[in-house]
Amino acid sequence: MGIFFDDPKPRVSPLEWKKIRNNLYSIYHFTTKELDEVEEIFRGDMNEEREKEKGIDADELIKGIEYMKTHMSLHRISQQKIDALEKEMMKKITSS
Repeated sequence: MGIFFDDPKPRVSPLEWKKIRNNLYSIYHFTTKELDEVEEIFRGDMNEEREKEKGIDADELIKGIEYMKTHMSLHRISQQKIDALEKEMMKKITSS
């Protein structure tokens, strides 16, 4: 019974983020500054204390995307790029 409660949620690991970051740069033309800003927004989720919690799960992604959409004047990442980020991250989360 306890086994099911210990199963981690599907997430984008730090290693998987590097692959997604490369895609965002090459396919969606994110700048290095924009990618660094995204990393800053999700830094706490990516660097969780417990190893099995490191990475970004669906709930954390949704919260981060919502933050980005409501604070566009702070990071200056376009709606189109935020949508691309969400798409690429959700692709990985849902395929885990």
